[in-house]
Amino acid sequence: MADKKDVKTVGVKEGLGAGVFGLGLLAVFLPGTVQRIADLEFIESEAFAMLSGSLMVLGVFILIAGLAVMFAKLDD
Repeated sequence: MADKKDVKTVGVKEGLGAGVFGLGLLAVFLPGTVQRIADLEFIESEAFAMLSGSLMVLGVFILIAGLAVMFAKLDD
């Protein structure tokens, strides 16, 4: 008999983790766009700094959640 190899494929769990990780990347890079909005001359509010900082922290948590979903040992 031929040796049976354990074939691993990408499943729903990995796809979900990659999607969550992608959302985290979007959240991390969004403050760069927010800073461009804040630099416009007709914007006078300073709330953009708080939004940028909180979005960076949220993005890091989302990245960690995506990695946790991808590498978790769940029963399929």
